[in-house]
Amino acid sequence: MSKLDQVSGAENRVSTRELNKLARKRAILDAARALILEDKSKDFSMPALAGRAGVSLVTPYNLFGSKSNILLEIVREDIFERADEINGLECRNLAQWISELSATLARVYYRKRHFYRRMIVTLVAQESAEGQRAVLDLTYDMFESCIARLQQQGSLAMAPSARAIARHLAHSVSGSLQYRLMERGTEEGLRNEIECGALLTLAGLCSDEDRPGLRRRLVELDAIAR
Repeated sequence: MSKLDQVSGAENRVSTRELNKLARKRAILDAARALILEDKSKDFSMPALAGRAGVSLVTPYNLFGSKSNILLEIVREDIFERADEINGLECRNLAQWISELSATLARVYYRKRHFYRRMIVTLVAQESAEGQRAVLDLTYDMFESCIARLQQQGSLAMAPSARAIARHLAHSVSGSLQYRLMERGTEEGLRNEIECGALLTLAGLCSDEDRPGLRRRLVELDAIAR
């Protein structure tokens, strides 16, 4: 066998190993999603996860390191989906951006509301502060670029930083989700809750031109809530 054939054979073996590794990772993530939906307790066990994925008990640890990392990867996949839609929203008008952001988030979360209800419970049950911080950082990333664009065009003040504003907006959205999804409300109710929180978070930072429109919308949402 020539050296070229030997190198080619080695590359094929590496490629096969990598494909098998990716397949096992996918099986574990899919199994975790299924268990989150099915499990009525606060959390799922790693033996149950390995059994559902059809792998040995050590495989999830070898591939991800911990259960928190598995949950983080699920959150990362979902956030990528949401971030694409959010970054595609126009930022020309602050009130319109908030309205469209709220509608987008409500639609995405409500469509998979049963999964997100269970996911909230599962994340809260985790004792890893590092894992929870990582999840929050991913959520901040989802809003930061849009906030920066709004700042650059003058719709929002340049201080505090886009990261700081994104952090508070993310906490507001998270609170709305926990309240409305766990209460099993409607998609419209979820949208209004997210929009109200975003308006309250950003109203003090908006331009003088945008402020009256934001206040009018807050009054409208308050009337709907009553």
